[in-house]
Amino acid sequence: VGESGDTDYEGLLGGVQKTVILKGAFNTAPSQVHSTRSYLLKDVVAFDSPNILQIEGCGTNDVQSALKQLVILKN
Repeated sequence: VGESGDTDYEGLLGGVQKTVILKGAFNTAPSQVHSTRSYLLKDVVAFDSPNILQIEGCGTNDVQSALKQLVILKN
């Protein structure tokens, strides 16, 4: 899911699904719909869960590394 710019994380049960949150400028919300959000991502997602990772990049290596950490991909 994106850090902002989408609403996918609103339906998450924090920590139940294995989740990679893509952080960075590429997640800038393009519309006013998202700028009216009155809560932070940390209010919706439990960052202390071992099933949730945040990564700064969106490159293949970044995502692949995160999926390996979540044991979705094998080394």
